[in-house]
Amino acid sequence: MFFDPKMQLVWVDGPLEKLDGFIEKCCVDGKRVHPARALDHMSASSGYVALNEDNPWGQMVEQIEHLAQGVEIPVVEPTLADGRAQDTKLFLADLNERLEAHRKDRELLEKQLEICSKGAESFAHFSNLTIPVELTQQCEYVKIRFGRLPKRGYAMLQKDFTSDPYILFVPCSEDDKALWGVYFAPQKDAARVDGIFSEAFFERIRLPGAAGTPEQIVKNLQHNIDLLNQEIAEVNGQMTRLWNEAKWRVAGIYASVCSLARLFELRRCAAVRGEHFFYCVWIAQPDLPSFMDDCSKVGGLNVAQDMTLSMRRWKQENPEP
Repeated sequence: MFFDPKMQLVWVDGPLEKLDGFIEKCCVDGKRVHPARALDHMSASSGYVALNEDNPWGQMVEQIEHLAQGVEIPVVEPTLADGRAQDTKLFLADLNERLEAHRKDRELLEKQLEICSKGAESFAHFSNLTIPVELTQQCEYVKIRFGRLPKRGYAMLQKDFTSDPYILFVPCSEDDKALWGVYFAPQKDAARVDGIFSEAFFERIRLPGAAGTPEQIVKNLQHNIDLLNQEIAEVNGQMTRLWNEAKWRVAGIYASVCSLARLFELRRCAAVRGEHFFYCVWIAQPDLPSFMDDCSKVGGLNVAQDMTLSMRRWKQENPEP
């Protein structure tokens, strides 16, 4: 016949100063010991209250996860002493400061890279132009517009404005759907010409300031892009070396503070009045002797057995989350 052990509700009480030691020694095995909220099994008139405290370890967990963004923290067995070591906070603060300095350097380089890449992409469409771009911005009587003109818009201009001497679009490059190029408009007639090109769905591109022909500018920008990519790779290498030197200690601290944070949350199950606490756990009866032994090792605790439930009923009343 299959043996179905009963679940035993056990009460533990003692001085409040023993609460953390009791939790760490007796409640850390979540598969064997199942803490329950003590107030749910007590009279409201008993005068006991639940502990309502900020978890002091939660902030350190967040700090480690922040400094380790973009990398993987190795998984190690937790040792609670790692999180409690005196120099832990100083070590994490120093590591975070050094990593943040590298991240800021990389962010600045990536912003410069984005500017250069967009500039190179824009100027590349007009690489067939052989005049320096800066000269096009110095014309006093003619406005020069760079941009993208859909082929259907270009066809409309070819059809409806062939006799208009001021509607002139010079293609520089093209793709499947559009032409990239420039049009010219006299200063006095610019508003009318801009309106016509707008009707043709012309998308103006405002080129960033640069000197030289588009082809020369693209070449210079590509040189800058290559240098920036090298600098970014160097910063990434520095971050990788720094992380590899520190990651195993970080992993130990992270495993420790995660465990400490979970253990601290178990304090919320306690009922407290003054400097005394009550705690209750569900535990399978075969595991009761070892639990009692752990409690005796903590010392200063009183242990009492309460109601029992069949394993099946207990699981029905306490479904796994």
